[in-house]
Amino acid sequence: MIACAALALGSIVAASQGSAPFALPKFSCDRTPLYIRNIDVFEGGGEYKGRDVLIVDGFIRKITWTGEMKPPKGVRVLDARGAVMLPGFVDAHAHFVFPGNMSGRKDPVQDALTFGRQMLAGGVTSARIHLDTIEHGKLLLALSKDDCAPMPRLQVSGPAFIPGTGNRPDAPVWDVTDAEDARAKVRREHDAGFQWIAIHDAHKFPDDARAAIVDTARELDMLILASGWSPAEVASSLALKPDTLDYLETSPAPEYDEGTLKQIRAQSPPLVWVVRLGIHERYRAYQENPSLAEDPENYEFFDADTADELRASVQKAVADRASEHSKRMDAAYPTMVRKFEQAIRNGSFLAMGTDVGSPAQFHRNAMWWEINAWVNHGVPIDEALGYASSGGAHALKDLTVGKLEVGMRADFQICPQTIWNPLRPVRFGECEVYRGGVRQGKSP
Repeated sequence: MIACAALALGSIVAASQGSAPFALPKFSCDRTPLYIRNIDVFEGGGEYKGRDVLIVDGFIRKITWTGEMKPPKGVRVLDARGAVMLPGFVDAHAHFVFPGNMSGRKDPVQDALTFGRQMLAGGVTSARIHLDTIEHGKLLLALSKDDCAPMPRLQVSGPAFIPGTGNRPDAPVWDVTDAEDARAKVRREHDAGFQWIAIHDAHKFPDDARAAIVDTARELDMLILASGWSPAEVASSLALKPDTLDYLETSPAPEYDEGTLKQIRAQSPPLVWVVRLGIHERYRAYQENPSLAEDPENYEFFDADTADELRASVQKAVADRASEHSKRMDAAYPTMVRKFEQAIRNGSFLAMGTDVGSPAQFHRNAMWWEINAWVNHGVPIDEALGYASSGGAHALKDLTVGKLEVGMRADFQICPQTIWNPLRPVRFGECEVYRGGVRQGKSP
Protein backbone atom coordinates (compact mmCIF):
# COMPACT_ATOMS: atom_id res chain seq x y z
CA MET A 1 0.00 0.00 0.00
CA ILE A 2 1.23 3.52 -0.71
CA ALA A 3 2.64 5.53 2.17
CA CYS A 4 -0.31 7.84 2.62
CA ALA A 5 -3.03 5.19 2.34
CA ALA A 6 -3.16 4.22 6.01
CA LEU A 7 -3.43 7.83 7.12
CA ALA A 8 -6.03 8.64 4.47
CA LEU A 9 -8.05 5.59 5.42
CA GLY A 10 -8.36 6.61 9.06
CA SER A 11 -8.91 10.29 8.38
CA ILE A 12 -11.49 9.98 5.63
CA VAL A 13 -13.51 7.24 7.29
CA ALA A 14 -13.60 9.34 10.46
CA ALA A 15 -14.72 12.32 8.43
CA SER A 16 -17.49 10.41 6.72
CA GLN A 17 -19.02 8.59 9.68
CA GLY A 18 -22.42 10.00 10.52
CA SER A 19 -21.90 12.94 8.18
CA ALA A 20 -24.25 12.29 5.27
CA PRO A 21 -26.29 13.99 4.06
CA PHE A 22 -23.98 16.99 4.18
CA ALA A 23 -25.39 20.44 4.87
CA LEU A 24 -23.66 22.69 2.34
CA PRO A 25 -23.15 26.34 3.27
CA LYS A 26 -24.12 29.09 0.87
CA PHE A 27 -21.47 31.52 -0.30
CA SER A 28 -21.72 34.89 -1.97
CA CYS A 29 -19.09 36.80 -3.88
CA ASP A 30 -18.66 39.70 -6.29
CA ARG A 31 -18.61 38.24 -9.80
CA THR A 32 -19.00 41.50 -11.68
CA PRO A 33 -16.51 41.92 -14.56
CA LEU A 34 -12.93 42.62 -13.51
CA TYR A 35 -10.53 44.87 -15.41
CA ILE A 36 -6.84 44.49 -14.51
CA ARG A 37 -4.68 47.33 -15.75
CA ASN A 38 -0.96 47.39 -16.49
CA ILE A 39 0.10 43.91 -15.42
CA ASP A 40 2.85 41.67 -16.77
CA VAL A 41 1.43 38.32 -17.89
CA PHE A 42 3.39 35.06 -17.60
CA GLU A 43 2.33 32.66 -20.32
CA GLY A 44 3.98 29.84 -22.23
CA GLY A 45 7.32 30.30 -20.49
CA GLY A 46 7.50 34.00 -21.31
CA GLU A 47 6.61 37.22 -19.54
CA TYR A 48 4.60 39.74 -21.55
CA LYS A 49 4.99 43.26 -20.20
CA GLY A 50 2.32 45.88 -19.80
CA ARG A 51 -1.02 44.20 -20.49
CA ASP A 52 -4.65 44.94 -19.64
CA VAL A 53 -6.90 41.97 -18.93
CA LEU A 54 -10.71 41.86 -18.96
CA ILE A 55 -12.52 39.09 -17.08
CA VAL A 56 -16.25 38.46 -17.55
CA ASP A 57 -18.32 35.59 -16.10
CA GLY A 58 -15.24 33.86 -14.76
CA PHE A 59 -13.33 33.74 -18.06
CA ILE A 60 -10.58 35.82 -19.64
CA ARG A 61 -12.28 37.74 -22.46
CA LYS A 62 -9.58 40.17 -23.65
CA ILE A 63 -5.85 40.74 -23.25
CA THR A 64 -4.39 43.87 -24.85
CA TRP A 65 -1.47 46.20 -24.53
CA THR A 66 -2.06 48.61 -21.65
CA GLY A 67 -4.18 51.51 -22.82
CA GLU A 68 -5.53 49.83 -25.96
CA MET A 69 -8.77 48.69 -24.29
CA LYS A 70 -11.32 50.97 -22.68
CA PRO A 71 -12.75 49.49 -19.47
CA PRO A 72 -16.45 48.72 -19.89
CA LYS A 73 -18.87 50.45 -17.56
CA GLY A 74 -19.54 48.79 -14.23
CA VAL A 75 -16.34 46.77 -14.02
CA ARG A 76 -14.09 46.44 -11.02
CA VAL A 77 -10.76 48.05 -11.88
CA LEU A 78 -7.47 46.84 -10.42
CA ASP A 79 -4.23 48.72 -11.13
CA ALA A 80 -1.49 46.10 -10.97
CA ARG A 81 1.57 48.07 -12.04
CA GLY A 82 4.76 46.29 -10.91
CA ALA A 83 3.08 42.89 -10.55
CA VAL A 84 3.02 39.74 -12.65
CA MET A 85 0.04 37.50 -13.38
CA LEU A 86 0.68 33.76 -13.09
CA PRO A 87 -1.76 30.94 -13.90
CA GLY A 88 -3.37 29.23 -10.95
CA PHE A 89 -1.53 26.07 -10.02
CA VAL A 90 -2.95 22.61 -10.74
CA ASP A 91 -2.10 19.98 -8.11
CA ALA A 92 -2.48 16.64 -9.86
CA HIS A 93 -2.24 14.48 -6.72
CA ALA A 94 -3.83 15.66 -3.50
CA HIS A 95 -5.83 14.44 -0.49
CA PHE A 96 -8.43 16.37 1.50
CA VAL A 97 -7.40 14.88 4.84
CA PHE A 98 -5.35 16.07 7.80
CA PRO A 99 -1.56 15.74 7.45
CA GLY A 100 -1.41 14.06 10.84
CA ASN A 101 -3.33 11.56 12.98
CA MET A 102 -6.34 13.40 14.39
CA SER A 103 -9.29 12.47 16.56
CA GLY A 104 -12.61 11.88 14.81
CA ARG A 105 -13.92 14.98 13.04
CA LYS A 106 -17.48 16.17 13.52
CA ASP A 107 -17.67 18.68 10.69
CA PRO A 108 -16.27 17.35 7.41
CA VAL A 109 -17.64 20.38 5.54
CA GLN A 110 -15.63 22.85 7.56
CA ASP A 111 -12.55 20.62 7.46
CA ALA A 112 -12.81 20.45 3.66
CA LEU A 113 -13.19 24.22 3.43
CA THR A 114 -10.10 24.66 5.60
CA PHE A 115 -8.04 22.45 3.30
CA GLY A 116 -9.49 24.30 0.32
CA ARG A 117 -8.57 27.69 1.76
CA GLN A 118 -5.05 26.49 2.46
CA MET A 119 -4.62 25.23 -1.10
CA LEU A 120 -5.97 28.44 -2.59
CA ALA A 121 -3.73 30.50 -0.34
CA GLY A 122 -0.81 28.56 -1.80
CA GLY A 123 -1.89 29.33 -5.35
CA VAL A 124 -3.65 26.03 -6.19
CA THR A 125 -6.90 26.70 -8.07
CA SER A 126 -7.45 23.18 -9.47
CA ALA A 127 -6.63 19.75 -8.08
CA ARG A 128 -7.26 16.04 -8.44
CA ILE A 129 -8.26 14.27 -5.24
CA HIS A 130 -7.11 10.71 -4.65
CA LEU A 131 -8.07 8.03 -2.08
CA ASP A 132 -11.51 9.15 -0.93
CA THR A 133 -14.77 7.63 0.17
CA ILE A 134 -17.84 7.85 -2.01
CA GLU A 135 -19.69 10.24 0.30
CA HIS A 136 -16.72 12.47 1.08
CA GLY A 137 -15.77 12.64 -2.59
CA LYS A 138 -19.32 13.69 -3.46
CA LEU A 139 -19.11 16.40 -0.80
CA LEU A 140 -15.88 17.75 -2.25
CA LEU A 141 -17.32 17.83 -5.77
CA ALA A 142 -20.41 19.67 -4.55
CA LEU A 143 -18.35 22.28 -2.69
CA SER A 144 -15.96 22.82 -5.59
CA LYS A 145 -18.79 23.46 -8.04
CA ASP A 146 -19.86 26.57 -6.12
CA ASP A 147 -18.14 29.46 -7.92
CA CYS A 148 -18.07 31.46 -4.69
CA ALA A 149 -16.83 28.70 -2.36
CA PRO A 150 -13.21 28.97 -1.12
CA MET A 151 -12.25 25.74 -2.86
CA PRO A 152 -10.10 24.78 -5.84
CA ARG A 153 -11.81 23.21 -8.82
CA LEU A 154 -11.72 19.49 -8.14
CA GLN A 155 -11.66 16.23 -9.99
CA VAL A 156 -12.08 13.12 -7.86
CA SER A 157 -10.72 9.59 -7.88
CA GLY A 158 -12.77 7.88 -5.20
CA PRO A 159 -11.85 4.65 -3.41
CA ALA A 160 -8.59 3.36 -4.84
CA PHE A 161 -8.40 -0.23 -6.02
CA ILE A 162 -5.69 -1.86 -3.89
CA PRO A 163 -5.47 -5.64 -3.37
CA GLY A 164 -5.86 -6.88 0.18
CA THR A 165 -7.51 -3.74 1.59
CA GLY A 166 -10.98 -5.19 2.18
CA ASN A 167 -14.38 -4.32 0.78
CA ARG A 168 -16.01 -1.89 3.19
CA PRO A 169 -18.36 0.23 1.09
CA ASP A 170 -17.55 3.35 3.14
CA ALA A 171 -13.76 3.01 2.86
CA PRO A 172 -11.37 5.01 0.64
CA VAL A 173 -9.64 1.81 -0.55
CA TRP A 174 -11.24 -1.25 -2.15
CA ASP A 175 -10.23 -4.77 -3.03
CA VAL A 176 -12.49 -6.73 -5.40
CA THR A 177 -13.83 -10.24 -4.99
CA ASP A 178 -14.12 -11.02 -8.70
CA ALA A 179 -14.63 -9.41 -12.10
CA GLU A 180 -18.34 -8.77 -11.50
CA ASP A 181 -17.57 -7.03 -8.21
CA ALA A 182 -14.89 -4.95 -9.95
CA ARG A 183 -17.33 -3.78 -12.61
CA ALA A 184 -19.95 -2.88 -10.01
CA LYS A 185 -17.49 -0.82 -7.97
CA VAL A 186 -16.22 1.12 -10.96
CA ARG A 187 -19.82 1.89 -11.91
CA ARG A 188 -20.50 3.08 -8.37
CA GLU A 189 -17.66 5.58 -8.63
CA HIS A 190 -18.91 6.71 -12.02
CA ASP A 191 -22.45 7.15 -10.71
CA ALA A 192 -21.07 9.29 -7.87
CA GLY A 193 -19.77 11.73 -10.48
CA PHE A 194 -16.09 10.84 -10.18
CA GLN A 195 -13.91 11.33 -13.24
CA TRP A 196 -11.09 8.94 -12.28
CA ILE A 197 -10.42 5.49 -10.96
CA ALA A 198 -7.10 4.70 -9.27
CA ILE A 199 -5.34 1.36 -9.22
CA HIS A 200 -2.33 0.32 -7.13
CA ASP A 201 -0.35 -2.92 -7.16
CA ALA A 202 -2.09 -3.86 -10.39
CA HIS A 203 0.09 -6.98 -10.69
CA LYS A 204 -1.48 -8.40 -7.50
CA PHE A 205 -5.02 -8.45 -8.91
CA PRO A 206 -6.24 -11.57 -10.73
CA ASP A 207 -6.09 -11.02 -14.48
CA ASP A 208 -9.87 -11.01 -14.96
CA ALA A 209 -10.49 -8.58 -12.09
CA ARG A 210 -7.79 -6.20 -13.24
CA ALA A 211 -9.15 -6.25 -16.78
CA ALA A 212 -12.68 -5.63 -15.47
CA ILE A 213 -11.55 -2.54 -13.55
CA VAL A 214 -9.77 -1.02 -16.52
CA ASP A 215 -12.22 -2.03 -19.24
CA THR A 216 -15.24 -0.79 -17.29
CA ALA A 217 -13.55 2.52 -16.58
CA ARG A 218 -12.81 2.96 -20.29
CA GLU A 219 -16.37 2.02 -21.27
CA LEU A 220 -17.63 4.75 -18.92
CA ASP A 221 -15.11 7.33 -20.22
CA MET A 222 -13.37 7.45 -16.86
CA LEU A 223 -9.67 8.25 -16.63
CA ILE A 224 -7.11 5.97 -15.00
CA LEU A 225 -4.57 6.93 -12.35
CA ALA A 226 -1.96 4.19 -11.94
CA SER A 227 0.65 4.01 -9.22
CA GLY A 228 4.38 3.99 -9.83
CA TRP A 229 5.49 3.55 -6.24
CA SER A 230 7.65 0.44 -6.82
CA PRO A 231 9.32 -1.24 -9.83
CA ALA A 232 6.65 -3.94 -9.92
CA GLU A 233 3.91 -1.31 -9.79
CA VAL A 234 5.51 0.70 -12.58
CA ALA A 235 5.66 -2.35 -14.85
CA SER A 236 2.08 -3.45 -14.14
CA SER A 237 0.77 0.12 -14.35
CA LEU A 238 2.33 0.79 -17.74
CA ALA A 239 0.71 -2.37 -19.08
CA LEU A 240 -2.67 -0.72 -18.41
CA LYS A 241 -1.85 2.32 -20.60
CA PRO A 242 -3.05 4.69 -17.88
CA ASP A 243 -3.74 8.39 -18.27
CA THR A 244 -1.32 9.25 -15.49
CA LEU A 245 1.53 7.43 -13.78
CA ASP A 246 1.84 8.84 -10.26
CA TYR A 247 4.91 9.13 -8.00
CA LEU A 248 8.62 8.75 -8.43
CA GLU A 249 9.59 5.14 -7.79
CA THR A 250 10.79 4.79 -4.17
CA SER A 251 12.74 1.52 -4.05
CA PRO A 252 16.48 1.48 -3.17
CA ALA A 253 17.28 1.06 -6.88
CA PRO A 254 19.53 4.03 -7.74
CA GLU A 255 17.73 4.90 -10.97
CA TYR A 256 15.15 3.83 -13.54
CA ASP A 257 16.29 1.37 -16.19
CA GLU A 258 16.26 2.72 -19.73
CA GLY A 259 13.62 0.24 -20.89
CA THR A 260 11.13 1.62 -18.36
CA LEU A 261 11.86 5.21 -19.34
CA LYS A 262 11.42 4.35 -23.01
CA GLN A 263 8.08 2.69 -22.30
CA ILE A 264 6.87 5.75 -20.38
CA ARG A 265 8.04 8.00 -23.22
CA ALA A 266 6.53 5.89 -25.97
CA GLN A 267 3.04 5.22 -24.63
CA SER A 268 0.27 6.03 -27.09
CA PRO A 269 -1.89 7.88 -26.31
CA PRO A 270 0.70 9.73 -24.22
CA LEU A 271 0.49 9.45 -20.45
CA VAL A 272 1.29 12.26 -18.03
CA TRP A 273 3.85 11.41 -15.37
CA VAL A 274 2.78 13.05 -12.09
CA VAL A 275 6.04 13.62 -10.26
CA ARG A 276 6.40 14.56 -6.61
CA LEU A 277 9.76 15.58 -5.20
CA GLY A 278 8.91 18.41 -2.81
CA ILE A 279 7.23 16.12 -0.30
CA HIS A 280 10.52 14.26 0.23
CA GLU A 281 12.50 17.46 0.65
CA ARG A 282 9.90 19.00 2.95
CA TYR A 283 9.78 15.94 5.20
CA ARG A 284 13.57 15.78 5.39
CA ALA A 285 13.72 19.51 6.17
CA TYR A 286 11.27 19.01 9.04
CA GLN A 287 13.26 16.03 10.32
CA GLU A 288 16.47 18.03 10.34
CA ASN A 289 14.88 21.21 11.70
CA PRO A 290 11.53 20.49 13.43
CA SER A 291 10.97 24.19 14.06
CA LEU A 292 10.22 24.59 10.34
CA ALA A 293 7.01 22.61 10.86
CA GLU A 294 5.94 25.30 13.33
CA ASP A 295 5.45 27.80 10.51
CA PRO A 296 2.16 29.53 11.45
CA GLU A 297 0.99 29.34 7.85
CA ASN A 298 0.84 25.54 8.14
CA TYR A 299 -2.00 25.96 10.64
CA GLU A 300 -3.76 28.89 9.01
CA PHE A 301 -7.58 28.74 8.93
CA PHE A 302 -7.73 26.00 11.62
CA ASP A 303 -9.33 26.79 14.96
CA ALA A 304 -6.89 26.91 17.87
CA ASP A 305 -7.72 23.48 19.32
CA THR A 306 -7.43 21.75 15.94
CA ALA A 307 -4.16 23.54 15.19
CA ASP A 308 -2.70 22.45 18.54
CA GLU A 309 -3.70 18.82 18.00
CA LEU A 310 -2.35 18.81 14.45
CA ARG A 311 0.90 20.49 15.51
CA ALA A 312 1.52 17.83 18.17
CA SER A 313 0.72 15.02 15.74
CA VAL A 314 3.08 16.34 13.07
CA GLN A 315 5.93 16.87 15.52
CA LYS A 316 5.49 13.34 16.84
CA ALA A 317 5.48 11.87 13.33
CA VAL A 318 8.58 13.79 12.27
CA ALA A 319 10.50 12.83 15.41
CA ASP A 320 9.70 9.11 15.12
CA ARG A 321 12.32 7.80 12.70
CA ALA A 322 11.22 4.23 13.47
CA SER A 323 7.68 4.67 12.15
CA GLU A 324 6.77 2.90 8.93
CA HIS A 325 6.22 6.19 7.13
CA SER A 326 9.53 7.68 8.26
CA LYS A 327 11.39 4.51 7.31
CA ARG A 328 9.82 4.62 3.84
CA MET A 329 10.69 8.28 3.41
CA ASP A 330 14.24 7.78 4.69
CA ALA A 331 14.80 4.77 2.43
CA ALA A 332 13.52 6.60 -0.65
CA TYR A 333 15.31 9.90 -0.08
CA PRO A 334 18.80 8.92 -1.36
CA THR A 335 17.51 7.97 -4.82
CA MET A 336 14.94 10.70 -5.38
CA VAL A 337 17.13 13.31 -7.06
CA ARG A 338 18.60 10.93 -9.64
CA LYS A 339 15.18 9.53 -10.52
CA PHE A 340 13.78 13.05 -10.73
CA GLU A 341 16.58 14.06 -13.11
CA GLN A 342 15.76 11.04 -15.28
CA ALA A 343 12.08 12.00 -15.36
CA ILE A 344 12.89 15.56 -16.40
CA ARG A 345 15.20 14.41 -19.20
CA ASN A 346 12.93 11.63 -20.45
CA GLY A 347 10.88 13.73 -22.81
CA SER A 348 7.63 12.70 -21.11
CA PHE A 349 4.64 14.90 -20.32
CA LEU A 350 5.11 15.90 -16.67
CA ALA A 351 2.87 17.42 -14.01
CA MET A 352 3.34 18.25 -10.35
CA GLY A 353 1.55 16.41 -7.58
CA THR A 354 2.17 17.33 -3.95
CA ASP A 355 0.47 14.44 -2.11
CA VAL A 356 -0.88 16.94 0.42
CA GLY A 357 -2.58 15.22 3.33
CA SER A 358 0.28 12.75 3.73
CA PRO A 359 2.08 12.96 7.09
CA ALA A 360 3.49 16.48 7.64
CA GLN A 361 2.59 17.46 4.08
CA PHE A 362 0.45 20.48 4.88
CA HIS A 363 -1.90 21.81 2.21
CA ARG A 364 -0.48 25.27 2.79
CA ASN A 365 2.38 26.10 0.40
CA ALA A 366 2.87 22.48 -0.71
CA MET A 367 3.07 23.54 -4.35
CA TRP A 368 5.71 26.13 -3.53
CA TRP A 369 7.77 23.43 -1.81
CA GLU A 370 7.38 21.35 -4.97
CA ILE A 371 8.33 24.22 -7.27
CA ASN A 372 11.39 25.09 -5.22
CA ALA A 373 12.50 21.44 -5.12
CA TRP A 374 12.36 21.31 -8.92
CA VAL A 375 14.24 24.60 -9.23
CA ASN A 376 16.86 23.52 -6.70
CA HIS A 377 17.55 20.47 -8.87
CA GLY A 378 18.07 22.23 -12.14
CA VAL A 379 14.68 23.17 -13.58
CA PRO A 380 14.47 26.88 -14.54
CA ILE A 381 11.84 28.75 -12.54
CA ASP A 382 9.74 29.58 -15.60
CA GLU A 383 9.66 25.90 -16.63
CA ALA A 384 8.82 24.81 -13.09
CA LEU A 385 5.89 27.22 -13.03
CA GLY A 386 4.71 25.71 -16.31
CA TYR A 387 4.78 22.18 -14.89
CA ALA A 388 2.82 23.48 -11.87
CA SER A 389 0.09 24.94 -14.07
CA SER A 390 -0.29 23.77 -17.67
CA GLY A 391 1.35 20.43 -16.84
CA GLY A 392 -1.34 19.73 -14.28
CA ALA A 393 -4.04 20.86 -16.69
CA HIS A 394 -2.85 18.23 -19.17
CA ALA A 395 -2.87 15.59 -16.43
CA LEU A 396 -6.49 16.45 -15.59
CA LYS A 397 -7.38 16.82 -19.27
CA ASP A 398 -8.93 20.18 -18.48
CA LEU A 399 -7.40 22.65 -20.91
CA THR A 400 -9.58 25.52 -19.67
CA VAL A 401 -7.15 26.03 -16.77
CA GLY A 402 -3.40 26.31 -16.34
CA LYS A 403 -2.87 29.09 -18.90
CA LEU A 404 -3.58 32.78 -19.27
CA GLU A 405 -5.19 33.13 -22.69
CA VAL A 406 -8.42 34.53 -24.03
CA GLY A 407 -11.17 31.98 -23.46
CA MET A 408 -9.50 30.36 -20.46
CA ARG A 409 -10.92 30.33 -16.95
CA ALA A 410 -9.82 33.32 -14.92
CA ASP A 411 -7.85 31.28 -12.37
CA PHE A 412 -4.67 33.21 -11.65
CA GLN A 413 -2.32 34.80 -9.16
CA ILE A 414 -1.11 38.38 -8.99
CA CYS A 415 2.42 38.25 -7.60
CA PRO A 416 5.38 40.59 -7.07
CA GLN A 417 8.25 40.40 -9.53
CA THR A 418 10.30 38.63 -6.82
CA ILE A 419 8.55 35.49 -8.04
CA TRP A 420 11.54 34.91 -10.30
CA ASN A 421 13.89 34.45 -7.33
CA PRO A 422 13.87 30.67 -6.72
CA LEU A 423 15.64 31.07 -3.36
CA ARG A 424 12.81 33.17 -1.97
CA PRO A 425 9.45 31.32 -2.03
CA VAL A 426 6.55 33.69 -2.52
CA ARG A 427 4.10 33.53 0.35
CA PHE A 428 0.43 34.32 0.72
CA GLY A 429 -0.10 38.03 1.25
CA GLU A 430 2.32 38.68 -1.60
CA CYS A 431 0.35 36.76 -4.23
CA GLU A 432 -3.35 37.48 -4.55
CA VAL A 433 -5.16 34.38 -5.74
CA TYR A 434 -8.25 34.47 -7.96
CA ARG A 435 -10.55 31.64 -9.00
CA GLY A 436 -12.96 32.52 -11.76
CA GLY A 437 -12.06 36.17 -11.27
CA VAL A 438 -13.04 36.03 -7.58
CA ARG A 439 -10.42 37.06 -5.05
CA GLN A 440 -9.65 34.17 -2.69
CA GLY A 441 -7.71 33.91 0.55
CA LYS A 442 -8.61 34.56 4.14
CA SER A 443 -12.32 34.15 3.75
CA PRO A 444 -14.23 34.20 7.07
